[in-house]
Amino acid sequence: MGLRQWVERRAVRASRVLLVECPGAWQVRAACEGAVLRRGWRLADCPAGADVLLVAGVPDEDTQVVLERVWEAMPGPRVRVGARSEHAVDAALDDAVRDLLDLGARDDDARSRPTVPDLGDTDHDDTAMAPDGIPLAEGDPDDRDGLEMDVLPLRLGPVLPHWPPGLVVDVRLHGDLVVAGSTSWVGGGTVAAEPHPRLRAARACDDVAAVLALVGWEDATDAARTARDTLLARHGDDARATIADLRHRVARSRRLGWALRGVGYLEREAVLRAGLPGSAAGDCLDRLLVLLERADTAAREYREGADSHGGEPGQPAVVLDDLLAHQDLGVARILVASLGLRAPCKVGADA
Repeated sequence: MGLRQWVERRAVRASRVLLVECPGAWQVRAACEGAVLRRGWRLADCPAGADVLLVAGVPDEDTQVVLERVWEAMPGPRVRVGARSEHAVDAALDDAVRDLLDLGARDDDARSRPTVPDLGDTDHDDTAMAPDGIPLAEGDPDDRDGLEMDVLPLRLGPVLPHWPPGLVVDVRLHGDLVVAGSTSWVGGGTVAAEPHPRLRAARACDDVAAVLALVGWEDATDAARTARDTLLARHGDDARATIADLRHRVARSRRLGWALRGVGYLEREAVLRAGLPGSAAGDCLDRLLVLLERADTAAREYREGADSHGGEPGQPAVVLDDLLAHQDLGVARILVASLGLRAPCKVGADA
């Protein structure tokens, strides 16, 4: 093996994977997440920092459009693979390794990429003030401090770590403060509910992991993911012990209380208007404890032999506009994660 081949193989071992979950494919995404981390690879936060685009599930037409935009935003060398089911994850990652090491394919991809147009040859319209599609800050007619470049429009989602798949929130920022926003969903239908207690428990653990990851509590995040994966593997007894320990740690953690107590507080009337259950009221710590209680209750039902496929009724797609107003941008992401939202799809999970 030559020096170049050795360097390339070492680089592949440090690959960064942008994992995109298609609506209705959270179990595939969870399997992808575990497989990526077991290989010693890292999960990317954005297209610019990714080598591999890994698509979990089957994208619909709207999601396919989003994926094309994400793909074009990735630098080279880059590869794109997909896993339609949990059983296809390892094969997809093996394909990614093969394609990353294929020098000919990489050269072909580089030659096929569109070149960036010369802005000097374009008309002077609004697009000239939005380099690479990113709008510049502008003045706010309601602002009284006299500053011009004060308001920045920003789109959150639909591809964002620890973010509900398909959710798009267009916000306007004063610094890091959200002053307005509008909610939409990529895809249609109603929010799917997990029909089986085992899957409800696993999904709640997944929601807990998202909140803890955004807070930066890594070992607690790993514990929530372990409980999720244990439930998906149908080992409910082991999961219940992990969930109980995690509930105790979260409730007693001074660090978490300092980070989340009073943060992202929502009035009951506001959450009901948004289409959310009353349990979403309170702050981010309250909602995190609700998610843990939900996980524990469902895990206990599974342990006791409950096998109902009725599940909870699906929620309509929620409107987050008022809930995110006047929240710090970082808080807004934790707030959304703490709501445990479901992607708008009609795909039901198989128990």
